[in-house]
Amino acid sequence: MMAAAFGCTQEVEQVPDAYRPTNAHEAYQHSLVAANLSSSALARDWVAAATIALRRPVEISAPFRETGYFAESAASAVGYVFNVRRGQRIDAQLQIDASEPLRIFMDLFRLVDDDPHALVHVATGAPTRIASPAPEISAPGDSPESIRALRLEPLRDGTYVLRIQPELLRNARWTVLLTADASLAFPVSGHTTRSIQSGFGADREGGRRTHRGVDIFAPRGTPVLAASDGVVSRANTTAVGGNIVWVNDAKRNLRLYYAHLDSHTVTSGQRVKAGDQLGTVGNTGNAITTPPHLHFGVYARGAVDPFPFLERLRTEPQELTADAARLGAWSRIAASPVEFLLAPGRRARTLGTLDAQTPVKVWGASARWYRVTIPDGRTGYVAAAATEPATPLRRQSVLGRTRVLDRPTALASVIDHLDPGVEVSVLGAFGDFLYVQTPAGRHGWAAFE
Repeated sequence: MMAAAFGCTQEVEQVPDAYRPTNAHEAYQHSLVAANLSSSALARDWVAAATIALRRPVEISAPFRETGYFAESAASAVGYVFNVRRGQRIDAQLQIDASEPLRIFMDLFRLVDDDPHALVHVATGAPTRIASPAPEISAPGDSPESIRALRLEPLRDGTYVLRIQPELLRNARWTVLLTADASLAFPVSGHTTRSIQSGFGADREGGRRTHRGVDIFAPRGTPVLAASDGVVSRANTTAVGGNIVWVNDAKRNLRLYYAHLDSHTVTSGQRVKAGDQLGTVGNTGNAITTPPHLHFGVYARGAVDPFPFLERLRTEPQELTADAARLGAWSRIAASPVEFLLAPGRRARTLGTLDAQTPVKVWGASARWYRVTIPDGRTGYVAAAATEPATPLRRQSVLGRTRVLDRPTALASVIDHLDPGVEVSVLGAFGDFLYVQTPAGRHGWAAFE
């Protein structure tokens, strides 16, 4: 007789790991979910604004400075896209000018294969004190909460997007400053990249090999300086390099090579700071037949071009001449036609042209340009000089009962009704609609027969 054994199978409950946001922006978005606000229209608009800022960013190049405004009445964000070469250092500073404390998020993303739908978060701006304030970006007495900063030294050439977004229901005026510069100090005292006469990849020995560094020509005895902090791993003499120094830069995971020195002033194992003298310029080793110069190499899993690591770039952006007092307010195109651009600058791609009397909402000011939203919802740049304040153009009487809408489209929401005979102030025009101010002080769009 066979006995049957019966038993119950106990299920083990799987408890999911607690959600751990990777940055402050994610944490704030998660807090909206935790507060049961994620389904609200305002929260959905906030998430949508964050996404749009990444997928349709403004194209800029460093140095760049823009003063902008966020209004509490609408969820908003702005994104800036720019290219960075390996060897450059990118610095972003954000100054916040608000009447009450608020959270404002500054995040940096890298595009994967230049796909705006494939982004990798790489850095978050952190509160900081700036010892030497940059012009027009900060002032003595600024608290660390009012300034956020981040620094990037990319491991490869790439395209990056900087996104700035405030928390909900807060007004804020802000200024962002983005600069790019060389990540290493120049290794020959008193000289610049203009002294480089043989670049990376140049043919050697009739094309049998290529140059794995740059040659910086200078008089014999000119001090050779450490291009970064590090540890001297070798300071000796070889047949090819002559008197050489290798410095390991652990922070950047680089090995820096200094060759053909006339003499050493450091020893193996010695710690050096950027700017410390390592030796002097010479022509030892296989450079004996050439004028004195420093062969400088940068190695990271093989030789890489040192030039972007050394090229000093302009770091002061163009002076702001656009009137920042118009931020957050409606202005108007003064005369036709005016180019509506994707980015600030005459060489930017055009989004079309705007006719005279087109109202534009001013959200940012950079050099002599305004970043504006036009009545159909598109955002771009116009020359500030091509705009004027949206003061009344004329008075117009209403002939029949007329709806005042929140947008210049027949499907927009109604915000007021005007009875026949009522006079309104006309502030601008877009398509078949006039932008008006009612006797009650409301602003909206109306179509007049």
